[in-house]
Amino acid sequence: MLGKILGFADLFTGIMVVLFQYNIIPGQLVFSLAFYLILKAIIFFGDFMSMIDGIAGLYMLLMLLLKIEVVSVIFAIYLTLKGLWSLFG
Repeated sequence: MLGKILGFADLFTGIMVVLFQYNIIPGQLVFSLAFYLILKAIIFFGDFMSMIDGIAGLYMLLMLLLKIEVVSVIFAIYLTLKGLWSLFG
């Protein structure tokens, strides 16, 4: 059950990265989602995928100042696929 909730949150976060890249959602939501990813990386410390989540969270904080489209798309694809795998895998 927890895996499905976290999968949905990852899927949602991946979609929000793309929407923020094109100025559709506010920065406060991105900040909250970045905090979620960093917190999840700390809780599940030691897992390789959690380390990538932490890096994605740090990038999302950086994205508030500097948007790098290629990196945003890579993290959005990663989070979306990870979320879909958690929900349906």
